[in-house]
Amino acid sequence: MIEKTNEFTYTPPYPIKEGTYFLCLDTTGFQAEVSAIMMIGTACWTGGKIIIKQWLNHTGFEQQMLLEAFLREIQNGHTIITYYGGRFALPFIEKKCQEYHLANPLPAFVSDDYYEIIHPLRKILGLSSCRQAALENYIDYRRIIGLSGKKLVKTYQNYVKHPESSVAQSLLLHNQESLDVLLNLIPVFSYNDLFYGKIQNCHVDASDPDGFTIHFELPYAILKPLHYQDESIKLSVRDTTGCLHFSPDEANQIKHYFQNPKDYYYLPVEDRAVHKSLAAFVPKEYKKKADYHTCYEKITIDHPSLKQPDSLNQLITDTISYLLHTAK
Repeated sequence: MIEKTNEFTYTPPYPIKEGTYFLCLDTTGFQAEVSAIMMIGTACWTGGKIIIKQWLNHTGFEQQMLLEAFLREIQNGHTIITYYGGRFALPFIEKKCQEYHLANPLPAFVSDDYYEIIHPLRKILGLSSCRQAALENYIDYRRIIGLSGKKLVKTYQNYVKHPESSVAQSLLLHNQESLDVLLNLIPVFSYNDLFYGKIQNCHVDASDPDGFTIHFELPYAILKPLHYQDESIKLSVRDTTGCLHFSPDEANQIKHYFQNPKDYYYLPVEDRAVHKSLAAFVPKEYKKKADYHTCYEKITIDHPSLKQPDSLNQLITDTISYLLHTAK
């Protein structure tokens, strides 16, 4: 087994707790029963530094050694961050621990998977897919070792047959670059702040002659500038500042979309949605189940509630939820 350690000073762009581990697992296939672990890489933030540790299965028969070294490394950790790890890396490690009768502490860890955060946002972010390669293009990350999955496995298999130190370093560099991508994606967590209501300092731009605009701030900068719009709503965010612009109708009204349409009915005659508890008193012929496009009420842009920060915050959160679910 080849073990490698690097460390460097680092300040996370989004708060993470000490004892948080980033994990990159490279294997010869997706099925743990018939595939082997080639490399394991971790990056841990502690003491103002990132400490990277990697283990390479040098002979092809050192999976247990790699696992034991990895488990020792994370024994005092509490959070694991991966990309697609919840569906691949963590179950793979679980099965390998069972195979070698090793205690696996990972089920007790907090697991943050970038894929689970990004997948619901892929359309609004304009991503071609949710594959890690697409994310690397999105953040303009350029690898030194540009190996595809198949090429990586082939290179490793040739290395096991004919070990060369230069090839070992290339394999480890590939794994380290995957860890570097995970570190570069830390600002992804700020999207959760945006899309799930952790916004602040909301205020209305009363001077906007073209509509109704709410400005707001985020606690931490987002990964990249975001611009998205549908027919009447435009969302723009750069770094920690954003704005949500509404184009009012002829009656100077905007639509406040509600979350959880399954809890609402749409009343076509009144052109608004009401909660199902109220819709119980409406005849069937005057209502139908709401969907994301019909789950709203109309309010005038000078409505008193829009002068209250909490109401503005709720309007932003509800509107962004609507955009997420209807993005094309």
